[in-house]
Amino acid sequence: MQVSILSTKELPLSLLAAAAEQGMDITVAQFIHIQPVAATYSVPENSVVIFTSANAVNNVRLIHPGWQIFCLGGATLEALLARRPDAQVTATASNAATLATHIIEQGNISDVVFFCGNIRRNELPDLLHQHHINVQEIVVYETIEVPAVTTNIYDGIFFFSPSGVRSYFTVNTLPANTVCFAIGNTTAATLKEYTTNKIITNPDVPSAAQMLQTAISYFNNIN
Repeated sequence: MQVSILSTKELPLSLLAAAAEQGMDITVAQFIHIQPVAATYSVPENSVVIFTSANAVNNVRLIHPGWQIFCLGGATLEALLARRPDAQVTATASNAATLATHIIEQGNISDVVFFCGNIRRNELPDLLHQHHINVQEIVVYETIEVPAVTTNIYDGIFFFSPSGVRSYFTVNTLPANTVCFAIGNTTAATLKEYTTNKIITNPDVPSAAQMLQTAISYFNNIN
């Protein structure tokens, strides 16, 4: 049985090919645009640095080998190691709150640099502030919603961020039988604000590859 999927962001050609081998026809439509920010900043090489998105990793000017880095796993970690294979990654986590806990547990960190976008959630900086850790936020990209009308009916839709969810539902409604796949719990929570459809969240690391595997497993088990 052929399964039709809408991905709300670009996917690597290798994933599209892997999906096709499993009988999945994936249509890609961009619902957000990432705009780099030309910011002026200087971060010393001995700094403690945080990344919670691949977009932040890809838009920071330079990743110093001396930085002590805390980052999310999955796509964020992959992007970091692609740019800086020798990066000093102290800890990773599947969500921002857990990442903040890892930083707090170090016990000797008083200042961090948080590379982020113009739209970011509060959990991580709020938790760090509560434990008297100063957070210097440096915005290196902007997220611009670009809603697009979809006329086809899909068996499933891949959502990768709350911004992508909001952009999609600005001009679209969801057919009753369409299954939503969310990259993580934050995206899933945003989906629940817009739909009562079935929502499936990545069980492990937040990555597009894991989402695809989750979708393949789901549709193989119901067909």
